[in-house]
Order: sequence, then C-alpha cells, then structure tokens
Amino acid sequence: MMTPANFQVVDGKGHVHAKNLTSSQANGMAEMLLATRTLGSVRTEPMNAAPQPAAPACVPHIVPTAEPLPAIKPGSERDALREAIDAHLDTSARLDSANQAVERARAFLDARQVELDALQAVHEDEVKASGATLAAILKAGGNAVLSGDRVSRGAVLEAEASRDTASAALDQLIAEQVESDSTYKAAETAVRLAVMAVKRADVAAMVERLEAVKAEFTALATAIDAARFADVPMTIRAQDAIRLDVPGTGSISETAARWHRYSAALRDDVDATWEDMQ
Repeated sequence: MMTPANFQVVDGKGHVHAKNLTSSQANGMAEMLLATRTLGSVRTEPMNAAPQPAAPACVPHIVPTAEPLPAIKPGSERDALREAIDAHLDTSARLDSANQAVERARAFLDARQVELDALQAVHEDEVKASGATLAAILKAGGNAVLSGDRVSRGAVLEAEASRDTASAALDQLIAEQVESDSTYKAAETAVRLAVMAVKRADVAAMVERLEAVKAEFTALATAIDAARFADVPMTIRAQDAIRLDVPGTGSISETAARWHRYSAALRDDVDATWEDMQ
C-alpha cells in the first residue's frame, strides 16, 4: 500500500515550502531545508491540519527605543538637515558671543570691586588716624575741630554704585547666556534628529531594495529546490547558492562603525552618502 502524498513542509513563520509529499519525502525535504537554509524551525504536517500561528516576533533588547523625529516631508530629509545645521551654526555663534560678554562682565566687576576695596581701606585708615589725633587732643584738654576726610564717603559710595551696576550687568548677561545655551542645545538636538531622519530614510530605501532582491532570491531558490523533485539533482554549487549566511558579530560591528562615520560625515557634508563611507 502506497503512503498517501498528503504531507507538506512548513517553516516557523507558516510559509509552505512544498505540498503533496509522502511522509518520508516531507521528512527528507525538512532535513534538507534545515541543513541548507537559515530557518529557525521546519515541520512536516498533513495538508488538512489546522494552520499553526507563527511565533510572535520579539525585539532584541539591544535595539534602542525609537526617538520621535520632527515632522519632515518624505524626500526632504537632507533639506531639513541643512536648515538644522545652519540654525546650529547661528546659535553656536550667539552662544560664543554670550560667553565672551559674560567673561568681560566678570572682569569688569572684579576691577570695580578692587577699586571699591582700595577706597574703603584708605577711608578706614584715615578715619582711624583722625580718631587717634582727636583722642590725643582731647586727652591734653584742648578743643578739637573735626576736619573732612581726605577720601570722602562720597567717593566710596560712587565706587559702590559702580560695583553694583557692574553686578547687575553681569546678572543680565548671565541670563542671556543661559538662554543662548538652551537655544544651542535645542539646535544641537535638532541636528542630531535630522541626521537620524536621513539615516532612517536611507534604511527605508535599503529595505525596498532588499525586498526586491529577496523576492527574486526566493523565487530562484524555490525553483532550484523544487527541481530536485523533477529529476534534477541538487549540486553543491546550487546548495551554496541558496544558502543565506547570517553575518557574524565582527561584520555587524564593522558596519555599525561605518554608520557612526556616516553620522559624523553628514554633520560636515549634507550631501554625504552611505556609499561614500569606507
């Protein structure tokens, strides 16, 4: 009695690789697929069996959480990056100017404080000297008349006013510096996100290319696989051709480094491309 040819071979994603096979043929093909394809799992089942749900896809924990990007019209990512870089350069110049203004204001305030300290020291010394003279006169029983100080209190008050004015100017410039720094950081974030948008657009284009290549690969690989059931033997060259090798850790690390170089290059040249990176 012949074994009925009502078995099929299905991978873990639910894709049917072959139908109308006997149980032995299905087992043989399953073993061949596991040996020549990078499939997570392959099973044989009767063709009338209820379909099994595919295992849910899991996101590797090493994949970073997606960061929201600014609203950029598809296809204009590089224009958005160019605008972000121009704004970044402008805010950088403004922050540099604000930093220099604060440095000058601090130096000016320090100079006014030194002047005030000097006048106060002289004023206090002369007050002490006048007090000693007055004490000697009064001790001798004479009548004394107080004379004006050589360094008037008015000069000290004027120096204090100059110091306070310089301090107020510094406070204002520091506030402007903080605002400039905040604007600069926002511009830096905008550049980083614009670079990310360009890279994501590049990856989207790569995905489209890969989908087209994958569709062609799948069609060819299926035809080569199926030919062995039509008296066309599977050669070593054919097995190598339909095998997909998963990139090793070293290859992934090298390519990731290339992406980092691309990120840096985009900040210097908006027209830089992935293909330019080596």
